[in-house]
Amino acid sequence: MPEYPATTLSRNKGKYYVVVTIPSDLRQYFNGQKQLKRSTGTSDLGDAKRRQHRISTELYARLDASQPDMRDKISDFLGWIGDANEIQRLEDNGDLEGIIMSHKYMEDTGDPDDPDDSCIDLVHEGGEKALEVYREWKVKQAQPSARLDSSRLSQASAEYLSTTPYNTLKTMQEAKHALEQFQSFTGDVALYEVDALTIHGFAEHIGKDKSKKTIQKKVGYVRRMFDHGVRKGWLATNVFFGIKLDPKLGKETKSFIPLTQEELEALFKQAMGPHLRCLLSILITTGMRLDEGALLDWEDVKYDKSQDVLYFDRVGAKVKNRGSLRKVPVHPALTWAKTGRTGAMFPEFPRDRDGKTQGPASKELMRLVRNVTDHDRKVVHSLRGNFKDMLRDAGVPKEVNDFITGHGSGDVAGKYGEGPSLRVRKEAVEQLSFPYL
Repeated sequence: MPEYPATTLSRNKGKYYVVVTIPSDLRQYFNGQKQLKRSTGTSDLGDAKRRQHRISTELYARLDASQPDMRDKISDFLGWIGDANEIQRLEDNGDLEGIIMSHKYMEDTGDPDDPDDSCIDLVHEGGEKALEVYREWKVKQAQPSARLDSSRLSQASAEYLSTTPYNTLKTMQEAKHALEQFQSFTGDVALYEVDALTIHGFAEHIGKDKSKKTIQKKVGYVRRMFDHGVRKGWLATNVFFGIKLDPKLGKETKSFIPLTQEELEALFKQAMGPHLRCLLSILITTGMRLDEGALLDWEDVKYDKSQDVLYFDRVGAKVKNRGSLRKVPVHPALTWAKTGRTGAMFPEFPRDRDGKTQGPASKELMRLVRNVTDHDRKVVHSLRGNFKDMLRDAGVPKEVNDFITGHGSGDVAGKYGEGPSLRVRKEAVEQLSFPYL
């Protein structure tokens, strides 16, 4: 492929333009012009740089299109072969390379009446140039042509999302937003135009005000769309494979801080609806995540007669991971938790299309938490940290602690058995006291 000069950015009348110098041998095809340029449509240098790659590709495509047919160039160098069609016929018959080599290495006839050997030198020179163009032509023929019909970001993203690659509406919306952000950054380019530089540029762009985890997640959504493109045959390989983002990008994720004993007491002293008090009581005595507790049904309260344990059954629930599929003992302080009832335990919190209710529940409970602390790292999820700390302080082994809170392998992992028995978990939980309940 031809090596063209690198493009540059030039500001003119408040807008940035992408500029490329036209090689001297191609200027005849552009009425003698020395440069090609195209507006980025922006006066912001950062935006212009992000659009430069796409526009550069378009300018290089114009230069490519101006190049004469390589078969005509071969014919010109050989001098007498004919037009491009004749060159193609010779190639199809397998004769072309031999003819080119015969020109490059043609021997002098040694005619004493023609001592001038300049003619044979011209044949050699033409054969050498024809051989160079021929090899370049063969390389270009061997490269698969880029599919442009269904391989642009907008089309690929739409088809990918139409397959419903994620199980929940929330995740689908996150993926859609990430793909829209990526397209906004790159423009609606063809998939094959995305390279490692594009990916790192996108990560830097969104990394200005996002956490490391969020950056990884957004890049991951785009990577999975490109995986889909490979499966559909739009791409030979996924350019995202092997990409390692700059570890300095993004903000460090801040862990939540447990509430103090005084804050816990103040939290439960507040006047609140019975459903809010019950939900908070579950969170502090079980270490459940908010979306687990708020989605409990009364049918989830079960009794294991053989072990004499009342427990919350999360084995069949919609959960964060397999470790969350577990059985959690009910602490004696939750005197209202009994078997025999049916329906949602907290119908006051409406469920969305994914069957989740975390948003409404969080809004209600955070109002209560903010009444006792304005620390930005003290939230409803802090109660989970309180519970784990209490188990740790009571000397409960880490394996038991993790099984109760859903950090272990869970009750359905099947690889290492079912973990600590319900009785062991019950004994661990009953070591804890909650006087403010």
